[in-house]
Amino acid sequence: MRKRQDIVGVILAGGAGRRMGTDKAMLLLNGLPLIQRIAGVLHEVFGKVVIVSDRGDAYSFLNLPTYPDVEKNCGPLGGIHSAFVHTDAPALFVVGCDTPFISTGLVNYICDFESLDEIKVPTMGGRVHPLCGVYIRKVKLQLEENLRAGLLSVQFLLEKVHPAIIPITADLPFYDKKLLTNINSIHDYETFVTRPAH
Repeated sequence: MRKRQDIVGVILAGGAGRRMGTDKAMLLLNGLPLIQRIAGVLHEVFGKVVIVSDRGDAYSFLNLPTYPDVEKNCGPLGGIHSAFVHTDAPALFVVGCDTPFISTGLVNYICDFESLDEIKVPTMGGRVHPLCGVYIRKVKLQLEENLRAGLLSVQFLLEKVHPAIIPITADLPFYDKKLLTNINSIHDYETFVTRPAH
């Protein structure tokens, strides 16, 4: 299948892993670091995949362009901003390094969802997942305004631009209840990765 050239796949790996006590991007899933599994999924969909992280050397084994945060200590919003600064893509598909169960079906579904909104993000199980979606370059101006104002939550950005919210439901062919699970703690890792429910 032809890869998308109009959207760059972006993995956000800027978290210090304080809650985890280690770099969560390097935790293993089926023998591969979480970040490598995510990179593999994005590679199947996009012609270009990049990482945004201030720990670039840690992921050099992936042979992907790795960009530092332009605005330091600004969380995921700063990472998205950095991806816009360092690429010339008209749009980004942004995903956190702690969302290892994403699939090509999910990614393509979000990209193909017809909407003129500046952001397209999924909702599943009653929760919106802003760090797994499409961000159009036009949103960069609002993003920068939020950074200047110290409004660092991605939720504040969503409130400003009114994104397309895409329901991920059980009738979709790629559906899996773990698709958008975040691995934010050792408990999450043990629950969803090392001791997955059958």
